[in-house]
Amino acid sequence: MSNIDLTRIITAEDKTAAEQARRKSALHAERRRRVEAGTVLALSFGSIPVQGRAFDQSVILGLSQRAAALQSAGDTSTTLTYRDADNAMHELSAAQFLELAAAATAWIEAVMQASWTMIDSGAIPADFADDAHWPT
Repeated sequence: MSNIDLTRIITAEDKTAAEQARRKSALHAERRRRVEAGTVLALSFGSIPVQGRAFDQSVILGLSQRAAALQSAGDTSTTLTYRDADNAMHELSAAQFLELAAAATAWIEAVMQASWTMIDSGAIPADFADDAHWPT
């Protein structure tokens, strides 16, 4: 009688599943890193670097609500002050800020979609952190 415990045998499928689970966890961390690091938004009135940390997203959401209220009231003279990722100050009209917020949101959604596409493929690539897999 053999002393081999067959329930402890690790198959190739087990190894593949474990590697995919490890990559999925690392991919989530990479997605978070990319969102938090941000991007430079090309807007109709110039380029503005933004970050996507939770605090930054909260600021953009709050200013968006204010911009929408100003725009709804027909106020075109009040400006909103926004400090970008490079610490530069911007005085933006409500319409300009809503453009910035929409572009920032679209970029975050694109980063999320890129990660979901890799996860849903069933085989997260080993080079998932390569820029080729992510929006710029």
